[in-house]
Amino acid sequence: MKHRQKTAFGAYLVNEIKKAELSQEEFYTAAGIKKPYFYNLLTATPPPTELQDKIADVLDKKTGIDDTRRKRLYDLAAEGRSEIPADIAKLIRDNPAKLDMIRTALITMLRAQ
Repeated sequence: MKHRQKTAFGAYLVNEIKKAELSQEEFYTAAGIKKPYFYNLLTATPPPTELQDKIADVLDKKTGIDDTRRKRLYDLAAEGRSEIPADIAKLIRDNPAKLDMIRTALITMLRAQ
C-alpha cells in the first residue's frame, strides 16, 4: 500500500494529537469524523472552518486551552485551502460595519513593511 505524504496541516495535527496523548482513533472519534476522512485530512485538503474549531476543541479539552495551537491550526488549514484563516475571516464577518477600517488598517500595515 502506497502512503501519501502528510500536508503541513496533517503533520502538525498528528504531532498535536501525540502531545495530547491521544491515539488517532480516540481523536477522530472525539472530533466526530470517520477514519477515512481523518486520513484524508492529513494528506489532502484540510478541514472546513467548523471542523477546524472542533479539532481545536478536542485538543483543548485534553490539554487545556492553547490559543497559539488554535491559530497555527487555522493558519495551516487556510494555507492548504487557499483561504483566509478562520479566526480572521470570523473577525471580518462579525464586523461588517468596520470593513473600511479593517481595509485601511491592513493597507497601512502592509505598506509599513
